[in-house]
Amino acid sequence: MGFKPKENNREPLLRLPEAVFSQEQFVDDVFNDDYILVVGSEVVMNTNEDVTGDVNHYILDSINTKLGTNYDSFDDLYRYVGRGIDPIRNILNSEDFSYDVKDISSELCALFETKLFRFVMTTTFDGYLEKLMEHVWGRDGFSVVNMGDKASVDRLRNDLASCREGDRYLQPTLFYIFGKAEKDESKSYVRTDDDAIQIIDKWIQLPKDDPMVRHIRNKKILALGCKFDDWYFRFFWYNLKRDISRLREGQVAFMLDENDASDAKLNAFLKHSLIYRHKNVRAFMSDIVSLLTSTQNDNPLHSMVVKKRREGGVFLSYCSKDFVIASRLFFMLQREGFAVWFDNTHLKGGDDYNRNIETAIGKSKVFVSLLTPSVAADLAAGKTDNYYNREWLMAMQTGDKAFVPVAANGYNLRADYHTAVFEPFTATSNSGIDLMRSDGCKQLIESLTKHLQTV
Repeated sequence: MGFKPKENNREPLLRLPEAVFSQEQFVDDVFNDDYILVVGSEVVMNTNEDVTGDVNHYILDSINTKLGTNYDSFDDLYRYVGRGIDPIRNILNSEDFSYDVKDISSELCALFETKLFRFVMTTTFDGYLEKLMEHVWGRDGFSVVNMGDKASVDRLRNDLASCREGDRYLQPTLFYIFGKAEKDESKSYVRTDDDAIQIIDKWIQLPKDDPMVRHIRNKKILALGCKFDDWYFRFFWYNLKRDISRLREGQVAFMLDENDASDAKLNAFLKHSLIYRHKNVRAFMSDIVSLLTSTQNDNPLHSMVVKKRREGGVFLSYCSKDFVIASRLFFMLQREGFAVWFDNTHLKGGDDYNRNIETAIGKSKVFVSLLTPSVAADLAAGKTDNYYNREWLMAMQTGDKAFVPVAANGYNLRADYHTAVFEPFTATSNSGIDLMRSDGCKQLIESLTKHLQTV
């Protein structure tokens, strides 16, 4: 006789609370550079180019068209085309295949154009995101790291290791997590499960104290379009974070298919782990772009976004002879709500002066150069060994900030001494703001506000 089941008098299990998306916390974290973007193939393409919007689907269709085949996956493609042939490399590096920003998802473009996500990791192996980074940061304004290219990984590792405690890694960077399909066949990338095993092995061997791994683990992750239906990506995710409690601090956006068993399990797991998730990732991208960029009153975080756009935004460069004028300008801008880096208030005894200046310029969004008769005399005499000249060069070499010359006490914005230096870096030869004009201060405030909303 079998055991008679006991009557179940237990209380029903408590339902787990849903994770809550805090808009205010998210905006604060993004402006504090606490997030890394992880971009999957599903959100890369404009749906006018590919109905699914998945760049891998688009590339596979292009290969099928070229070969006259009908493969359903890259695994099938490489199973049947034969060894020694790499149709992905061939088509992506052919003259017939070109990358165009207009083919990229408008939602993804808008997100990148906020310039608030400098460190981007991608599971793709094509060049579309590289084209988008170039569009946003300029041809030489960002770094590319290919996990299949040891030299680029070592460069990133060294750059991160050189950042001292308290410093931020500010270089815009695109990291191909599973490699890129470059012309150079010595640089590997993931196409099949066998490839995945090899490249995951590289990630596994990275020690916990590796600067690259430490940098990523200390960030929150915003995963866009990553269904994680590939086992190697899930493995990478766990290996990278190790501690699921860290994931609870970040936001996750997926393209989940409720009719797919693996997606249903993933959704249940994320819910159980109190990780916030979205089913419509493209709509989510549009929502957060509006949240992060809109300074209109209908933005629920209007005041916060305006404040954040101004924080740490302005670096004030001046000649030491003009300290009094610079101080007045500093306090005026401070009263208007701008956070201005002014060395007299920020540098302390014993600090490494050069390093502090370079770091502050790197963090700034707008570089204001105070121009006076003292500066004019130096420029007219060809004297360019002043420290403020070196600050100009540091700022001019970074293409991700606005450069605003500000004239005071009769400095001539149309003079040859001005145009010779500033014309290559400003829109017009007399570009600048003259504080001696009756509306000079108003123009400066409007200009800074505009730049801080767009840079």
